[in-house]
Amino acid sequence: MANQLNVQIIEQGVRNAIVKITGILDTSNQASTVVVDPANFSGNAPDNQSNWQHPDHFRIDYIDYSIQDQLEVTLWWAGTPDLPIVPLAGRGRMPFWNFGGLPDNASTPTGQIKLSTTGWASGTQVFTLVLELVKRYKN
Repeated sequence: MANQLNVQIIEQGVRNAIVKITGILDTSNQASTVVVDPANFSGNAPDNQSNWQHPDHFRIDYIDYSIQDQLEVTLWWAGTPDLPIVPLAGRGRMPFWNFGGLPDNASTPTGQIKLSTTGWASGTQVFTLVLELVKRYKN
């Protein structure tokens, strides 16, 4: 079997989105891969116009995660260069909403979020993440 990475948009509205990411690694670490792309999300109609636009980027308000003990998962803001958001290991919930969330502050940002892993040595290792996002639009 080969590594599997699945991304599912659980919910999305004009402002918020929830994304579930699951991985089953049985051959190697997961190379840096885009898991959240603004082009895959519906947006809003600015100024009550009928032309809908995709969000430009996201803010992260919460991360829920469950990662098998051997692995570490790192989330990245895609840009030139990519900028680490947070390394994750173990299990937990990280709230960021109370100070305005984690903004996409990569230089030359693309609006995408990437994921990579380290720590795979052998056997099957699994992880699940749930990201609670806020859609952001250019002013």
